[in-house]
Amino acid sequence: MLDKASVFLTTVLIVMLIFTFFIDPVKVSGVSMEDTLFDNDRLIVRTLFYRPAAGDVVVCKSEQLNELIVKRVIAVGGQHVSIDYNEGTVSVNGRILDEPYLKYHALDDTGRFDMQYYDPERATYEYDVPMNYVFLMGDNRNNSNDSRLIGAVNNDDVIGKAVFRFYSERAKSGAVK
Repeated sequence: MLDKASVFLTTVLIVMLIFTFFIDPVKVSGVSMEDTLFDNDRLIVRTLFYRPAAGDVVVCKSEQLNELIVKRVIAVGGQHVSIDYNEGTVSVNGRILDEPYLKYHALDDTGRFDMQYYDPERATYEYDVPMNYVFLMGDNRNNSNDSRLIGAVNNDDVIGKAVFRFYSERAKSGAVK
């Protein structure tokens, strides 16, 4: 029969293993993911064996910004992204994305992007995502330093997928969509 100390130590060891290898708590900083996530939200991020997929909200290291960022995966390696600022649409491989998570934010031409990929006559941004990279955008498109500015992010720099919000001053739901 196990005594209380053995049960306690076993529990602590299991929790440490889970947080070391499977999940990671992260704090959101900034407004780039509003109205999906808010400044100071706390997230649980699934890390082990995660492979980025379109639509996922991810946490990754940004060498250009020298910080962790939380963004949505728009496209993966080998896909073509087209952003039409006149129409306010984002397309991947010619298909306009259905983005119900963009409730209140327009897509304005703010000039916050790498001009190398922008055609001012058509007001479009075109980008081919290299293999083993992801193209990321914030849900608050006009207030996001994302792949339009910093370029695609290497899959090795993606820490994991945000799966649960365990603290928020503003949101009502724990699930991250």
